[in-house]
Amino acid sequence: MLSPHQRTTILELHRQGVSKRHIARTLKLSRSAVRKVIGSASEVPPRIVRSEKAEPYRQEILQHYASCRGNLVRVHEELLASGYDLSYAALTGFCRRHGIGQKPLRPVGQYHFDPGEEIQHDTSPHRLEMAGQWRT
Repeated sequence: MLSPHQRTTILELHRQGVSKRHIARTLKLSRSAVRKVIGSASEVPPRIVRSEKAEPYRQEILQHYASCRGNLVRVHEELLASGYDLSYAALTGFCRRHGIGQKPLRPVGQYHFDPGEEIQHDTSPHRLEMAGQWRT
């Protein structure tokens, strides 16, 4: 994946009339990558949209999720027993992206410190002498 900076550089060099081969050599990229960027004429990389393997099984996943009390390992086993071809990684990724079984994160609290109030806690194993006493 090319960074937006690389894409900007490719487009700028192309506007200046530099050949695609020279751009590719200079930036150490393939000519096909340079061609694609010039063809898209965009500094923003295109968004890749893929279909999800688990989408056709959504209803079964939700049913098994309820019956297996939220245990995705059991959900995966039930799907395999039903004859569905779906990896555990695809199942967990699908559930994560669609919020199945995950509660939204809420902020715990707010902390307000004036300058010099906040302290750092050191957990290092070093010992030092403070006020005549050795402390870790």
